[in-house]
Amino acid sequence: MQNNEIIAGKEIAGFKLGIKYQELLEKLFNQHYEIEKRQNTTVVNFQDFSFFVSDKTEKIFQITVGTNFKGKFLNKIGIGSTLQDIENFIGSWNEDLDVYVLPQYKGICFELSDNNIDEEWIEKKMPIEWISIYEIN
Repeated sequence: MQNNEIIAGKEIAGFKLGIKYQELLEKLFNQHYEIEKRQNTTVVNFQDFSFFVSDKTEKIFQITVGTNFKGKFLNKIGIGSTLQDIENFIGSWNEDLDVYVLPQYKGICFELSDNNIDEEWIEKKMPIEWISIYEIN
C-alpha cells in the first residue's frame, strides 16, 4: 500500500475506519491536533485530515481529507481532480445530498469546491476539495 493511498470504505494513508478513539490519539501523540465536539460525534482535526468518531462506539466512522493532501483514489483521483476526471478514469458518479458518490465503489464520496462567484457553476469542471471515506452499513 502506498503511504497516501485512499481505499474506499477502509482507510486513508494508513488511518483505518473502525479504530478506537484512544488508538487514534496514541497515533497522533506529540502532534498538533484539535478536537471539536458535535452532536453524538467527536471530530479530530489533524493536518489535512478530519476523523469523525462516534460518541456511542468511540470508533472512527468517517475520515475526510482536503486542502494539501496528495493521496489518490485508485492512483488517479485526488484533491483538485474533477468529476470529468472521474468519468474519464473510473466511470459514472451520482450526486447525493451535495456530495458525489461512485455507484461501483461504496464507502467514498467527494465534495466540490465552491467558486464563490455568481457565474455559472460547471459541475464537471469544479475541483474536488474534500474526499471522505466512511463505513458501509
